[in-house]
Amino acid sequence: MTALLERSESLVQTMRFSLTMFERMIETGILPEDARLELLDGQIVELPEIKQNHANCIKRLYDLLQGIFSSQADVYSQSPIRLPQDGRPLPDIFLIRSNAAAEQSPLPDDIYLLIEVAGSSLYQDRHMKSVLYARDKITEYWILNLEENQLEVYRDPKNERYQTSFTLQIGQLATCLAFPQDPIDWFSSLGGEK
Repeated sequence: MTALLERSESLVQTMRFSLTMFERMIETGILPEDARLELLDGQIVELPEIKQNHANCIKRLYDLLQGIFSSQADVYSQSPIRLPQDGRPLPDIFLIRSNAAAEQSPLPDDIYLLIEVAGSSLYQDRHMKSVLYARDKITEYWILNLEENQLEVYRDPKNERYQTSFTLQIGQLATCLAFPQDPIDWFSSLGGEK
């Protein structure tokens, strides 16, 4: 019996999907359009249900960024972006060139800043998504770390890694590389008095 199980496990292979295949499966209804699915490095991943604290933080951060950048960029929340190397993630928040998403989901060149709000997804956001985002040259990537109430900033993508990273604590303002003149009071999105 053990030999049979070992043999069957060695036969199991995962199937890689291209971005085109994934989008076609959504268009044809094979995958429900409203399902919380991401394509990450050719693998279809189902996102867990968002907890209320996470959702509240995303809403507050979205409203904050919309108030600061609405005349300079478009702000999106939990909408797909397209990564040329078989990726279609649903980042929590991103800033893009105005009207870049008019025809299709934005590409890396359209994106000024991409933010993931991380609680239980912290490991995946740090170790998997950061590699994918760096590989596809997302210029600036932030992780709002709900576990430690801090903001992790990643910049300068090269060879599947961000060359520059630093962490901001509560009380330290952040700035987006594309808009350095506009400081962001990111910690207010955590809620409550900080």
